Amino acid sequence: MTNFKIFGISGLFQAPVLTAGHRFLGVAALLGACFVATHLVTVVVTCVVDGFNWGINAWILDIMGFIAAFYFAIQCGLSSNTKSVDFREKNSWICAWAVITIGARILDILMLFGVVKWSEIYVTPEGPTLWSNVVSEVIFGMAFTVTALLGSLMLLISPRDVDPTQIESELE
Repeated sequence: MTNFKIFGISGLFQAPVLTAGHRFLGVAALLGACFVATHLVTVVVTCVVDGFNWGINAWILDIMGFIAAFYFAIQCGLSSNTKSVDFREKNSWICAWAVITIGARILDILMLFGVVKWSEIYVTPEGPTLWSNVVSEVIFGMAFTVTALLGSLMLLISPRDVDPTQIESELE
């Protein structure tokens, strides 16, 4: 079994009974932090290389996605520290966000590589802008979202940290 005590300083992986779902959500929180940091770098790179004239749609979608990712990275971290039954409603929201975001990320990845063209959103990036997007969106963003989905589903469908009768009484 992997020793997660080294992450004690991060405040993650501190659930009373640390299950695989809790571990997945702790890892999702770490990947979410990496996404948030690399996304900020991507915005700087894009502004330096291509300027600020992305169009209002691109700016709005980017800011909304960033805020949602920041919020859900925090929620994943909190979930990694909490009994699944006590965090059930928020785990449901993590799951819903992840499902929606995976769809958006697939579309974004297809747009990044020019498979889908949707000029009202943005023009396919090139050079440093493309590669900074690959690191933030494709590598960290998709890994964060998939890991959050898997962890939340584990804690929602088959929580292993509580007695099954406790789950039934909490849902009533």
